[in-house]
Amino acid sequence: MRILLVRHGEAVDSRAAGSDADRWLTEHGRRSVLAVGHTLTEMGLACTRIYTSPLVRTVQTAELIATAQPSYEPPVEAHRALASEEGTTAEALALLDDALDDDVIAMVTHVPKVGSIAVHLGQLPQTPAFEPGAVCLIDVAEERGRAIWMLDPDTLALRRF
Repeated sequence: MRILLVRHGEAVDSRAAGSDADRWLTEHGRRSVLAVGHTLTEMGLACTRIYTSPLVRTVQTAELIATAQPSYEPPVEAHRALASEEGTTAEALALLDDALDDDVIAMVTHVPKVGSIAVHLGQLPQTPAFEPGAVCLIDVAEERGRAIWMLDPDTLALRRF
């Protein structure tokens, strides 16, 4: 299976939204995430499942990635385990328990959880920097994961591990 770990796109300040949970994507964040979604599609990474934190900015990010993939049919699924202040890394990883070998699963979440998942799944020695809208590809085979690359949301360039 392949896992796309996605940090939500650029969001408005919590003072503008009234609370952290209600922060929405900026116009730049929307454009950037949509470009990332199209890039993933062009790379042949068609998601079979998309899981997201229930916070507004992550749901918007997940929906934009789904929109950029014409073949994506299942609903985007919100899970509290992917929220910034709820659930553990283990609870977030439990979402992968019934995944198939050929699944491509996007998990849209927040810092620091996205980094913790990347370190755990990708066998990384340190937490990679996740800019808003960044994506990390983890390839999991025979219950062992390996981080492959990070996609920069501004340049759409890949940085290999």
